[in-house]
Amino acid sequence: MTGMNELHDDPKVSEEDAQSNARNLRWLRRLTVTVVVMSILGVAAAVVPLPYVARLPGPTVNILGAAATKDGTEELLSITGTNPLTGEEIKNPDPSTNADSGQLRMVTVSEMGGPGRRLNVYGWIQAELTPASELVPYSKVYPDNVTREQVDNANKAQMTGSQSTAKVAALMELGWKVPATVKITGTVEGSDAQGKLREGDILQSIETPDGVLHTIETPADPFAIMRKVAPGSTLKVTVKNGEDQRTETVVSAASAGETEGSKLGIYLDAQVNLPVDIHFSLENIGGPSAGMMFSLGIIDRLSEGDMTGGKSIAGTGTMSYDGKVGAIGGIAQKMQGAKRDGASWFLAPESNCDQVIGHVPEGLRVVRVSTLHEAHEAVDAIAADRGDSLPTCEAK
Repeated sequence: MTGMNELHDDPKVSEEDAQSNARNLRWLRRLTVTVVVMSILGVAAAVVPLPYVARLPGPTVNILGAAATKDGTEELLSITGTNPLTGEEIKNPDPSTNADSGQLRMVTVSEMGGPGRRLNVYGWIQAELTPASELVPYSKVYPDNVTREQVDNANKAQMTGSQSTAKVAALMELGWKVPATVKITGTVEGSDAQGKLREGDILQSIETPDGVLHTIETPADPFAIMRKVAPGSTLKVTVKNGEDQRTETVVSAASAGETEGSKLGIYLDAQVNLPVDIHFSLENIGGPSAGMMFSLGIIDRLSEGDMTGGKSIAGTGTMSYDGKVGAIGGIAQKMQGAKRDGASWFLAPESNCDQVIGHVPEGLRVVRVSTLHEAHEAVDAIAADRGDSLPTCEAK
């Protein structure tokens, strides 16, 4: 019977096994709960939107470089036609032999958290770990009802307008004639022009309070005139609509922000007749802030040799028809991106100097400019190794 007794379970061993099984079961339950909770938190981190927009240093693009295409590469900026000052055909450099030339880099801001792409926890962590990043409350950037499509369309329209304005400003800086028809597309609500000037009117001339009659021949003319007119001035504005030509008396209003002069209270569209064809091969970038760099790229292409002197120069700023450089957003991120991509010099709008101070990356020299002419002269000075004498942004 001894053999049969050996087949019976030991009560002591059975109790230990039961306790071990219970511990294992409790551990398994805790692990399961932890995994489930972590999974829920992970999903929440990915899908729950945060009320912020993150701005980070974006890519930079050399205006004088090559753009990738399905057939290989082509110049990002190409100009075809005949130079009206020399009568010579314009030649574009070969992308394959232009790699060692200087650079004029436009800069961008990468954004996370806009409409249709709301910021999540992972994006927030990425922004916190990125130098020069910025978190801005969503409500300060976008209205609640705006869509991604509306934002994209607005950015594309601003980019198209920026390129059009840059072309005119660049050619005028070079002394070229750029004839245009300047048409009124509407009036500002509450302005003195409302009810006097109409959509479709073509601007012919503006007589200023000093009695001087200014003929409107280029897109820059109305802007240049109004920059010298004080708010509250009475002007005589002559327009033409079909066969009807008339003169209206309009009182100017104060300009927004720090813009000098005053405004007529009208919206304008310039139908420009460019003497050459200028094309930018640029995709997936929007906004108006590259205007100055577009203009400098055109000037370089239409000038002898390499205007940069082999230097890597980045910059930003909107461009008006009469060559004024305007303020932009995200300049701290743009300077960081410029330095990251090898730029040694950075052209910044004078009106952005308060955001420049304290945010300049080590090794990047900032030059402040307020006009395209100043930017043009700055590039010439940098190319000639005279850049250290150029003005920068200084604390007041």
